[in-house]
Parts: sequence; C-alpha cells; structure tokens
Amino acid sequence: MRRERIHGRVYLAGILIVVSAVYLSIAVYQLHFSGKILLSSPSENVRRGLIFDRNKYILAISVERESIYAHPKKVKDPIKTAEALSRYLGISRDILEQRLKSEQEFVWIRRKVSEETASKIRELKLEGVSFRKEMQRVYPSGSLASNILGFVGVDGKGLEGIEYKFNDILTLQEGSSIDTTASGCSIALTIDRFIQHQSEVAIADAVIRTGATQGVVVVMEVKTGKILAIGKYPTFDPNYYELSTPRQRQHYTVTDSFEPGSTLKIIAMALLLELFPSLDQRYLCEGKVEIADTVINCIGVHGHVSLVDIIKHSCNAGMIQAMKQVQKQSMYDFLRKFGFGMRTGVELPGESEGILRPLSKWSGLSKYSMAIGQEISVTSLQLAAAFSAIGNLGVYMVPTIVEQIERSDGSVLRTFYPRSKGAVISKGTARRLLSMMKVAVESGTGKRAAIAFYIVVGKTGTAQKSRPGGGYDPGRETALFVGLAPYPNPDVCILVVLDEPSGASGGAVAAPVFAQVAERILPYIGIAHPVVMKNEKIAEKKEKVLFDGSTMPNFSGLTLAESVRLVSHIRKTFLLTPSWHGTGRVYYQVPPAGTKLSQRERIKLYLKEE
Repeated sequence: MRRERIHGRVYLAGILIVVSAVYLSIAVYQLHFSGKILLSSPSENVRRGLIFDRNKYILAISVERESIYAHPKKVKDPIKTAEALSRYLGISRDILEQRLKSEQEFVWIRRKVSEETASKIRELKLEGVSFRKEMQRVYPSGSLASNILGFVGVDGKGLEGIEYKFNDILTLQEGSSIDTTASGCSIALTIDRFIQHQSEVAIADAVIRTGATQGVVVVMEVKTGKILAIGKYPTFDPNYYELSTPRQRQHYTVTDSFEPGSTLKIIAMALLLELFPSLDQRYLCEGKVEIADTVINCIGVHGHVSLVDIIKHSCNAGMIQAMKQVQKQSMYDFLRKFGFGMRTGVELPGESEGILRPLSKWSGLSKYSMAIGQEISVTSLQLAAAFSAIGNLGVYMVPTIVEQIERSDGSVLRTFYPRSKGAVISKGTARRLLSMMKVAVESGTGKRAAIAFYIVVGKTGTAQKSRPGGGYDPGRETALFVGLAPYPNPDVCILVVLDEPSGASGGAVAAPVFAQVAERILPYIGIAHPVVMKNEKIAEKKEKVLFDGSTMPNFSGLTLAESVRLVSHIRKTFLLTPSWHGTGRVYYQVPPAGTKLSQRERIKLYLKEE
C-alpha cells in the first residue's frame, strides 16, 4: 500500500513537470514567434508614454511635478510646521498636524503640486519636510475624448479607457533595462481631434436640447473600420476625474447595449435580399399586424408597400409579413454573421457582447420581433460596424481605435492594420440596401438627415425600453439614426444614439445630429463626392471669381453650403484643413481674406444667424 502511494506521488509529480514544461514551451514560442509586444519589467520611474490622435496631436502627456512628504520623527515642531504648510496647500492645519505627529517613518503631505507652490514651501526650509519628483498625467484638451482615453490615478496607474487597457505598454520601455529617465511606449489612436470635437459638440447640444439622459456619436471609416470619433455626453475632464460621476465616466458606446429599433430592418432586409434576390412582392399595411397571437402596431397606415416602401416608411407590418418566408435558423446565423451577440474586438476595456439569445430560447414571435429591432440588444459599435459593412459593399471590417504603438524614440513597434471578416452580403444586395436608405432620407423617415452638396443615406430607429418586470415602457425610448456618406460609394458611417429623449423619434432628434456632424466633417476629410447641382456651372464660375488661385478668399456672407463648396474648390490647389463654427452665414474667418495660402493650411470659418 505504501509503495503504491509513493508510486502515485511520483506519477503525479511527473505529470505536473510535463504540463509545466509544455506550458513553458508554448509561452516561449509565443514570445518569439507571435505578434505580441515584448516589454521589460515595470518601473514607477518610467515616464508614461504619449497618447495622440491620427494627426499626432497630443491627447495625453506626462509632466514632472514635485510631491511633498515628511519624516514625522524629524519634524521638531509639528504645530508650526503644519501651520506653515497649510497656508500654501489648502489643507487644514489639524489634518497636517495629525500627519506630522504620526508614528510612521514616512507620510505624504501633498502629491504633485505646482512648481510655484513647491518653490514657496521649499523656501521655508522646514525640518523633516522633503520633496520627490513624480510624473503627473495631463490631458491638454480637457474633456475631449475623455471616455476613450480614460484617466490615471495618483499612483500613476491607468484606471479606465486606453490608459487602463494599455497601461503596461504606456509605462514600460520595450527592450532591455529601464533607467530613471526612460519613457514608455506611445499610443497613436485612429481618432481625429477635429472630428471628435465636432461629434462631442453635436451630441452635447442634442442631449441638452431633448432632455435625454445621455447620447453618443460614432464616426467610422467604412473601408478600414477605423474609428474617427466617439463623442459621448455627459462627459468629464480627466485632469479632475475625482470630481466626475460614474455616469459621466461611463463608456456608453462600449459597455452598454440597447434595442436597436427599426435600424435593424436594414439587416432583416439584407437577409431577405440574400435569400430571395428577385423578391418583388407588395404587402398590405393596415396600421397593425397580428403575428403569433400578438398585435404589433405600425407608425401609420401605409397601404400596399413594396420592399423599398418598408424602409422608406419604416413599416413594421410590411417587414413582419415579408419575414414569414425566412427560417429562424437563417435569421440567427445571419445576425451572428453581422457580429451581433459578440464583441467586436475593439481595443477598449469592458466591451459588451450585447444580447442575442440562443435559438433554443426563441419564441414563435422572436424572428419577427428581431426584424423590427426588438428582443435583441446591440452596442453602438456593433451597429456602426454592421452598417459600415453595407457601405463597404458587403465586406465587414473589424472596428479599431489604435493606429500604432511607438517606442520612445519614435520608431514603430506595432501597426494595427485593418482587419476584415470577409463578405457578409453580396455587392448587389449592398447596393440595393444603399438605394433603399437613400429613399428613406430623400422622402421617408430620415429626411432631417439630408445635407447640402452631398447625398447621404441612412435609417432611423425608435426603440421602446423594457421595464424591469417585463414588457415595454412607452415613456422611455432610445432614438437612433445610422447613416452613410456620400452615396453611392460611402467613406464614413455616422451613428447617433440618444437615450430617453423627451417624446421624440429617431427621425426627429437623431437624424439632425447626423446632418450636423456630416456637413462639417465631409469637407474636412476631403471627400470629393459633391452632388451635381443644376446650377453647377454658375456656382463654379462664382468660385473662380472668389478664389484667385493663391490667396485666402473672402468668405464673408456665405452660407454654410456656399462656404463648403468654395473650400472644396480651393482644395483642388491647396491641402486645407477647414473647420466651421456656428450656423448661418460667415461673419469671421482665419486667416483673413487676402492672406497667401500654403499647403496644409488650417482655416476657420465662424458663422452666425442673421
């Protein structure tokens, strides 16, 4: 018995050794042959790497600050020392006195004070009080992109966002040893500071105006999956994150999911067109439809509707009748193909999978409910990626927000190349869907998304929010608009979500936000797909008169549409970076009229209502 027990222990030990050896071999292999980044040991003395946008504008930087500490046993007069420190630090004398009388060897007095404060206290030459240099994270643009960036705690560790996700890379130097002057690797994001700003301004205005609890704008490159902006409101200033609330810090785009409402009719229509390419049937909408012993209402009585009419009017009755010929398994597989019910893989922490229940938990109503955006929950990024796939003629690109990682010397350590999941629908189906969404904007529920000089397409959505005990609460809704621009070959997808706006639909409150963002960023990006207007020859002649070919023209008095067209004309000669501020007509411009233009010129146009 004893011998058997010994043999058993030897056998168990042997297994553990073999398993450990295999694990170690795999780890070594991954370190040498995978695309992972090799980083050295952490050091609190490493200067945290930069975070900047795609144009190298710094969004996060570490600066050196003085921190004040004390050795209580070396402080001869705690009362006078506390009184002296209190005058400059804004900390009560009692609290400081308590710290200075501590039995500990070391106590912090105040960390990361300004140079002016440190200098004044240093002049006091207080016994037992010393200084230590520490790194403080600073966000030069304040609240801009704060929900993407996250923030860093007092101990120099990333607590949310990119700061948290890439904490090891930002604080560690690639390669060998790290000395006290070393800098961590830097992160280049795909976001564009200007587009981010425009998105934040637009969504903040909409949330405040509609009384919504929160809102988000996502701007994504259709052909690459690169995220150009995630504008969220309410937001916070990461320089003073301790003053913010959980709702302000919450990354609604990534962590929260919601029912997409009628925006999902586009995905259901895509399935129909894939399964039945020659489907050309009309359906009768009487304002409601009964399915699986349940009556589902429509937003109106639309009469006989075609497939195009279903999207144009966002007709529930027509959509549900059309879905009768689709199998549940096909619906489930198609939704998974478009990325619903799974994380997109974006480089941000806390991403939600949304909710797509397994087929075994579907009821007889589920297929129809999902076709109109109920019984399914999605994230903003999932929805934007799905519509981007349609704009990319059926090819799904994985959303990404990191462009590359750079060493402290500026050399590239890793580039995040666009990743594709391949075609999720045919090119023919994608083109038909774009055409349907074009009609929805021209004469349907999305009319308020239309902008000057560009054809845009999209789909509205208004989803009731479920109540804790089951069913829906008619007083709480999510308003959405997802659009692509310009038609017929989209470059960007812009998604707008407003959470619980006051009694308004996606077409009424979300579509105008899309228009506000689109009309500012399309000329900025340099997209050369303007609508051909009837008076194009007259407009072209006017532009030639205003622009002499080398100097800044006079924009004064021009409408937004006229200034956009003039900027597009100038961009044929100069690579301008324009921005528009306000609405109405141009009353002020930078640089002034007559200034000699140069390549990469940044111009600002300020508008106001007459």
